[in-house]
Amino acid sequence: PPSLPPPTASAPRPGRVGAERCISARLAAACADAGDASAGEVAARTGMSRVSARRYLEHLVATGRADVAPRYGAAGRPENGYRPA
Repeated sequence: PPSLPPPTASAPRPGRVGAERCISARLAAACADAGDASAGEVAARTGMSRVSARRYLEHLVATGRADVAPRYGAAGRPENGYRPA
């Protein structure tokens, strides 16, 4: 098989593109019901860890494909709510 050039910081890895599409689709599905979704809610829908889901969600925010706003509860640290841009 032909050898591929090593990945660079600007070139997405093959698995990452699929994961971003999956997260984007799951975020849109989660938001259709609730208006926004936390990283934990997206993680539960995708089967990945909350930390991995949060990292992908933050990437979508950084690239302008999602918006984030704090969700305040009764006590404790506010949770971020993500929604498609």
